Amino acid sequence: MKKLLLSLILLLNACNLLAQNIVKGTVVDKDGNPIPGVKVEIKDGTESTITELDGTFVLETANPAKKVTVHYAGMQSKDQKIKPDMIIKMSTSNWWNAKPDKYSWIISAQGAFPEEGVKNPSIGLMVGRVKNFGWYLKGVYSKGESTDCDYVSYPEESDMVSYWTTGKDKRSYYAITAGFLFRLGCPVHVYAGAGYANRQVAWQLADGAYAKNLDYSYDGVVADYGLMLQLGKFSINGGVLMNCTGNGCEFVGNVGIGICF
Repeated sequence: MKKLLLSLILLLNACNLLAQNIVKGTVVDKDGNPIPGVKVEIKDGTESTITELDGTFVLETANPAKKVTVHYAGMQSKDQKIKPDMIIKMSTSNWWNAKPDKYSWIISAQGAFPEEGVKNPSIGLMVGRVKNFGWYLKGVYSKGESTDCDYVSYPEESDMVSYWTTGKDKRSYYAITAGFLFRLGCPVHVYAGAGYANRQVAWQLADGAYAKNLDYSYDGVVADYGLMLQLGKFSINGGVLMNCTGNGCEFVGNVGIGICF
């Protein structure tokens, strides 16, 4: 009976060994020097180990594995497809090539410039969340006044006297947009979205009253697109808000700087 039990135990151990898969390789730096102390783990698995002084590692897995992931402080984490006696080359990690390992929040102060130069800028906020793909919400606003007295610019020359202006004006602008963020490559992201924008321009006429200028005023759907750089704990973005009306397309530049956490 004891011999039978011993035989069964040996048979089960043999089957277990046959069922295991051996993964082995060497981890080196960009110059080919071995790196000890690197954590090597089965991607989407639980098995892991640490490389020896010569950079080698051996992993036993109960189930077949396709990839391993390597981690080491100061170097870029890397996934590599499993093959016999593989050599995994690691690169130094920096703000330019560091791939995100989790989603991060972005909060950025924004400035939009519906006028030429920096006259009457609109200010606001951009909030987003991104890893390789994410979303954002943005709003900008500048206070201003206009009237309900509408007129169309460029009247008949004989009637120009009625449209003389003093050179003073009142302007307002606001826009609310939302969309998606895509990581093109560290640290470059592109964003694209849409929303609503409203711009009002009123000129002071010769009699002192203000009248809205229809050629420069508009409201409606606005497209929003641009680039964002995620530089460690900071972000910089710049883009364009585009509104198309019967008078053509109006472009409003906008920039922002913020923090990531």
